[in-house]
Amino acid sequence: MRKILYNLKAQSWCLEKGYKIYIIPQNNKGTKCKIGIELGDKKAITKEVYTNKEVSREIWKLYTKLYDRWHEQNKTQHT
Repeated sequence: MRKILYNLKAQSWCLEKGYKIYIIPQNNKGTKCKIGIELGDKKAITKEVYTNKEVSREIWKLYTKLYDRWHEQNKTQHT
């Protein structure tokens, strides 16, 4: 349960900061996907291709990775 709450906190933070993370289908069936990430004018697409079962989990990982990176950078800046 704690991991779910942490993931939601990370997702909320990303949305508040303006991050957009979304699925980019790579075939007509939608069984192979990449992930798009945007922040303002900056855009990136993952090199990795995920199955439709994997992509949701990977998006949650990205939310937490972005949040954790920001949290670590701010911790070191203010200590």
